[in-house]
Amino acid sequence: MLVMVLSPAKTLDLALPKLRTCTQPKFLEEASILVQDLRKLTPAKLKGLLGVSDALAKLNHDRYKHFVDHADVTSPADTFKQALFAFDGPAYKGIQADSFSDDDIAYVQDHLRILCGLYGILRPLDLIQPYRLEMGQKFANARGKDLYTFWGTTIASELNDLFAAADTKILLNVASQEYFKSVDTTALDPSIEIVDVVFKDDGKIKSAFAKRARGLMVHYVATHRVTSIDALQAFNLEGYAYSAAESTASSLVFLRSKTALKRHQDATAPPKAKRVKQ
Repeated sequence: MLVMVLSPAKTLDLALPKLRTCTQPKFLEEASILVQDLRKLTPAKLKGLLGVSDALAKLNHDRYKHFVDHADVTSPADTFKQALFAFDGPAYKGIQADSFSDDDIAYVQDHLRILCGLYGILRPLDLIQPYRLEMGQKFANARGKDLYTFWGTTIASELNDLFAAADTKILLNVASQEYFKSVDTTALDPSIEIVDVVFKDDGKIKSAFAKRARGLMVHYVATHRVTSIDALQAFNLEGYAYSAAESTASSLVFLRSKTALKRHQDATAPPKAKRVKQ
């Protein structure tokens, strides 16, 4: 079994999708504990914690003030949005979930987990409320000095349960270092093989490109039903190519040259409007 872990996104798309299928986050009780602590913060303190503008601090202060218990909502699918469609950063644009078939959606529901500061770990179809809370922020809470302390071994235990019945156990890390740190690897079943994925443009890791590439990898795995590390090496979306020279057993490296990037950009650029002589 191959399972991917991915970071969430700061940007949210709150328009409700056409898809009605949904599930509830497993750790709603823990999320509620964090919300209670967040409600104690003034907008000014929330601004300092989140590192955002006054406007975003007020927005998120209001969000936490009006955060509701999922169990109190009569029709959750009409109120909240599935995580896969709510997150709207570069990685999620790379996933292109709107293009997924029903079978693709069912696949990622079983094979993708989203690491999250507020909810801990999410399935793609888990309903979430809008929030802002990054895993690496030093938020003192009911359980300790930060969110890594708060979540402890919870996320690792959840992954152990997911892999429990599988013969082959591959954990594909397409999350950022900040978020993957929330997985206590010392608490993972030793039989789980952790494989990192690294994307380089012109020989360097460039954040904006790497984020989208992580989403492209999720898209590739989902649409090709990848089950092995060898099969991952065929990933070639948007000009990336596997580098055997830079890869190791625990780290797959994909490279893209300036030429390959330009070729992709030229191929996907909208046609230029023709000038009409006056």
